[in-house]
Amino acid sequence: MASNFSTIGLAIDSMKDMEALLKRVTPLAERLPTPAGAYLRWSDPSGAELWIQVDGGNELTGFSPHYAGLSNINVGLTARLPAAAPSSLDGAFQGWADPSGGEADMGCYPFMFDAPDFRCHDGLKLPICLTVQVAAFAHDVRFFETVAAYDASETDDVKFASRSFIPSGLFTPSGESAVPPQARAMFVGHVIAADKKVNSLTRGAFYWALVETYGGTYDVVMDENLLPDVPRVGGVISGSFWLSGRIVAPGDETSG
Repeated sequence: MASNFSTIGLAIDSMKDMEALLKRVTPLAERLPTPAGAYLRWSDPSGAELWIQVDGGNELTGFSPHYAGLSNINVGLTARLPAAAPSSLDGAFQGWADPSGGEADMGCYPFMFDAPDFRCHDGLKLPICLTVQVAAFAHDVRFFETVAAYDASETDDVKFASRSFIPSGLFTPSGESAVPPQARAMFVGHVIAADKKVNSLTRGAFYWALVETYGGTYDVVMDENLLPDVPRVGGVISGSFWLSGRIVAPGDETSG
């Protein structure tokens, strides 16, 4: 079964596997201090990343995966959402994709992404428009060779365009606001680049695609068991995803 870790070539079947992985990557990680502790960032040439969290006493408090890719999404950030538990280093941002006219609170759609380096941006004043690299970790995914093939598959009364995005983590099926909101989305998009990646630490393979959808271009990473082969450029990807994002162009963090 695919997980957010197997999606970047880190097969973890037990807590023992996770403990062994953390012991391997911790000595190789870059330390990023924050007021609440520190992040230990391990980066692989494939783009796979593991962010380990430690408190002021250097005790492990959590960890999360990320994928460092090519996406650059213009986002109007409107809110920071610290996690209540288990770690004060966990957190997410909420905002609008492709904000209109420089206004952070208007855009194509609202969405949320978990930030593996959340506390590194404690000084960021919101609202603000900036660039975010967002990795979409596939929970389920379908690939269509052409736009026509995707369009033909849309047989329900409500049809989704081949570039469409639904921030499913923000709303319940009845349309009410989700409590708590989650960094999840369902989207459809066009593949503009793709490759098979191999995690150099584990030799685990996974698929990557740069997908253009409504409101922006996202890095999509997939457990190789979810698809029979690497998605082809020009095709269409459809699925549900967990979103992990990093601010890559914060601009003037004192404005807002």
